Amino acid sequence: MLRLLLVRHGQTEWNALRRYQGHSDPPLNETGLTQARQLAARLQPLHIDLLFNSDLLRAVQTARILATGRDLPLQADPRLRELGFGLLEGHTFDEGLALWPEMIQKWVDDNNQPPQGGERMDALTHRVLQFYDEMLPTCDGKTVLLVAHGGPLRVLLQHLLGAPARVWFNLEHASLSDIQIDTRTTLINRLNDTGSVYT
Repeated sequence: MLRLLLVRHGQTEWNALRRYQGHSDPPLNETGLTQARQLAARLQPLHIDLLFNSDLLRAVQTARILATGRDLPLQADPRLRELGFGLLEGHTFDEGLALWPEMIQKWVDDNNQPPQGGERMDALTHRVLQFYDEMLPTCDGKTVLLVAHGGPLRVLLQHLLGAPARVWFNLEHASLSDIQIDTRTTLINRLNDTGSVYT
């Protein structure tokens, strides 16, 4: 059985301002650092065998805090990056709509028509599931901590739970989703958990 602990990175200043980040690389703000430390304390009772993370700074910082005090090297993989938003990065949705109304509306209508320089949703899905398919055979019987972003974690949850693309999971900053997978079943222990303590 594989146990996956899926963690969204802590908050950044762009998150607080509702600015799209994508492949841009702002650091955690003080709230995000606190969120990561609180989650590290909650996870302390658990044995974790492996840690994979996005290579973007906000995920690396979160992963590094979660690994503190453990013999658990970070394994950064760019396939776990957030969806790239192109021109929209650094802007709020309303700013983007005011600047490029036709382009943003096309993207709203079809997420495979991203803003200029952005990434198609099917490209995100492909890279995340490629990572998962490569990781899965090496991790049977292990507990794996995976620190990434809302987009790739939602794609992975859709895949694991057999949910259609129109089902969208809300994942708060520094939230934990705990999934156990074997050949017959997928067990959801926690989903978007931001407060419970492991015992």
